[in-house]
Amino acid sequence: MGTTQSLANWVVSAQSSDIPEKAYEQAKKSILDYLGTTIQGSTTPLGRIMVDYSREQGGNSQARIIATDIVTTSANAAFANGAMGHAEDFDDLGGVGGHPAVALTPTVLALGEELNLSGKEMLSAWAVGYEVGTRLSANLHPDRDWHPTAIFGTMASAVAASKLLGLDEWKTRMALGIAGSEAAGLRRNFGTMTKPFHPGNAGRSGVVAAKLASRGYTSDPDIIEGRQGYADNFGGPKCNLPAVSQFLGDFYFLASQGTRIKPWPCCGGNHQTLTGLLDLIHKYEINPDDINTVEHIGPGVPGLGALIRSEVGEGLEGKFCLEYNIGAAIIDKKVDLNTFTDARSDEGDIQEFMKKVTRSQNPDVSLRHTHIEDGDPSARIRIKMKNGQDHDVELGVAHHLTGSEVTDKFKITAGHIFGDSEINQVIDIVGSLETLDSARTLMDIVTL
Repeated sequence: MGTTQSLANWVVSAQSSDIPEKAYEQAKKSILDYLGTTIQGSTTPLGRIMVDYSREQGGNSQARIIATDIVTTSANAAFANGAMGHAEDFDDLGGVGGHPAVALTPTVLALGEELNLSGKEMLSAWAVGYEVGTRLSANLHPDRDWHPTAIFGTMASAVAASKLLGLDEWKTRMALGIAGSEAAGLRRNFGTMTKPFHPGNAGRSGVVAAKLASRGYTSDPDIIEGRQGYADNFGGPKCNLPAVSQFLGDFYFLASQGTRIKPWPCCGGNHQTLTGLLDLIHKYEINPDDINTVEHIGPGVPGLGALIRSEVGEGLEGKFCLEYNIGAAIIDKKVDLNTFTDARSDEGDIQEFMKKVTRSQNPDVSLRHTHIEDGDPSARIRIKMKNGQDHDVELGVAHHLTGSEVTDKFKITAGHIFGDSEINQVIDIVGSLETLDSARTLMDIVTL
């Protein structure tokens, strides 16, 4: 079998009982976090635009948009819910190119509600979609500035949708072929409303691809491995196609690596730095006025990757500017939703402090051979004080929320719209999602 057929064959044959319990626990954690970030995202300028647009579009009454009274088509619902879930870049991190929940959950909720499916069916589709999307993202290694969540999330969404619609192997291959042509997303749009558009479009595209395939719509059956196909266009020099389907069904990325819940509402590329920096400034009570320079030394070439912004004209751009995050952490001694408002960025003190911050590539990494140059994640922060004292800290693993911290975050994000009763109901339902009879029960609570 080729890669596309191998994946489709596994998607069709995978049973809910085959998926490790640990994978389900990881999925539920991310689904709860996603619901909170979507509820909160509905209150943002992006959310208000998305609500207005969705209401104008109308559509058959198949699925609902979270935190609204809008009922529309499942494709439209997946689009709006996906975009709003990523509005603040506060959703989870992990496989599927970076942000799994915001690519997969809108799809399984929309089709789950339309088809009146159970929580177990939705969880299984989520896990299967995660596995395919993550295997692609872990092995294609794009060498151009695609947004990974967009290109891999589209395929993951199509897999989840195909599973929920009960497509056979051939039609699942057709859905993947359609999704391969739908996949898109440019990093240039990081720091604008169009970054959240990417996962919204991934969810919508997955639903569209699977629904068209279910009706006999055709595509190339070998879209992933075929010449001029998905891997040819999105894969880099390190692309390893055989590994995509290796140990398929025996090894689960979702169970072994899991997902990570963000403590700060900004690009995950900032989180390793924020973890070490916030610890440092609280330990030594560092005053920003006493700092001469701050140097960030990392494995990557400065200005490449997700943190593309060197200037911040509005709060949203600050989420993708390392210098802005460093300045905010040092000045405010914290980073939260208020950090990235236009009002906060307009105050100018953070942007003035940014002039003290430089970033450079670790010289050890720059001397490595190309095939291993991205294998060293080490980074450091060096703060030179005006009194001659230096702070030199090696940055370790980024902090992520676990246990009760995840539910505490959900209470805060969902609290933008819902009260304690609804919030506690959602926590209980998602915590035992595998026992839920109908997706509509959950949607009844998270809509108006």
